[in-house]
Amino acid sequence: MLNISFLGKIKVEYNGKSITELLGNKTIALLCMLALNDKKYVSREKIIAYLWPDSNEDAAKYNLRFNLWLIKKNIGPDEEGNFFLCVDKESCAINEKYRYACDLLEIIRFKPEEKDTVEPLLSLRELFKGEFLEGCYFNNCEELNEFILFERINLEKKKVCILKRLAELYENQRQYDSCLEMIREIQEIEPYDEEIALKIMDLYAKKGNNAKAINYYNNFSNILASSLGMSPSTSLKKRYHELKYRSEENQKDAELPNQNKNLEILIYGIKGAKFFGVSQVIAQILEQVDMECVTQLREIYISDLWHIQRKINNNAAKDKELSSLMVPSDCNIINAFAELLKIICNRYSITIRVNEMKDLDEFSQDTLMYVKKLKIKGINITQEH
Repeated sequence: MLNISFLGKIKVEYNGKSITELLGNKTIALLCMLALNDKKYVSREKIIAYLWPDSNEDAAKYNLRFNLWLIKKNIGPDEEGNFFLCVDKESCAINEKYRYACDLLEIIRFKPEEKDTVEPLLSLRELFKGEFLEGCYFNNCEELNEFILFERINLEKKKVCILKRLAELYENQRQYDSCLEMIREIQEIEPYDEEIALKIMDLYAKKGNNAKAINYYNNFSNILASSLGMSPSTSLKKRYHELKYRSEENQKDAELPNQNKNLEILIYGIKGAKFFGVSQVIAQILEQVDMECVTQLREIYISDLWHIQRKINNNAAKDKELSSLMVPSDCNIINAFAELLKIICNRYSITIRVNEMKDLDEFSQDTLMYVKKLKIKGINITQEH
């Protein structure tokens, strides 16, 4: 089986063995030209014009014959006995019956359809491991270098198309974090696309995080001004003002004491399990409150609390990022816990009932005693026997 990768590090494998080092750069370029024509014949004249434009006729024809021989020598027949190349005096092509895998062809043949599913699209996305013919530049081959640049642009467009379809599927499934990941990847390619910016703001809003949507708009607006000397479009500004107004209204509601909603927290201790009591409190709070409350907590505090209670973050990609951070100090965790309680108490009152304080781990005992001393309005900590 022949496998060819033209994106990122170039790889040509035949029957599981790499033959890349046996082929020169011009041979790779010839393979690429033939693959892109997808089993259609390419004239020898055209190939020579791209690969050996400065050579005299005899030298150019010899170079082409040598490179075709090199391909035939190293790429044998497929499982059904078909030879790779079809060559005549005027042209050459990849045998239409030859079975092989090529990342380039898989991407080019992709067309978004309603029947698309996530898994095959993710496999296509994984094929984008780097630039097309990465690191290749051919001296005195202007047309070939232009061809490579043109194909890189086309492949970027294909990648955007694949990512947009993935984002659409994730959004339909209400997997907003995964959708955001795809949209952000598109933005790396098209950093000034206002439709993408609008989509990011809408996704933050759907997640119930208007504050992040507003913050994103401000950053995007600054980038447009500093890089292009322009301001956001009318539609983007309109969406920003809608979200800002809604956020201000929610903030007003949050500032009103909520006497009708009391969170009942009952925790049990495991003496030797550090953080266990505090972790229980956080988990039970998260089960009962509107997640928009939690998103008001500064990210540094969320990061600190994540190390003792993973439920405080529901983004798998973010979990991976947080796992690489240093474990915070006990003081940082205690401060983050106190800040979480203060934010929750803007909307709710909290009763924390401890079943035998002496059974709690020492860290949780000290933390709850500290919270008591803070006298946060709306918090009542009691012990049950």
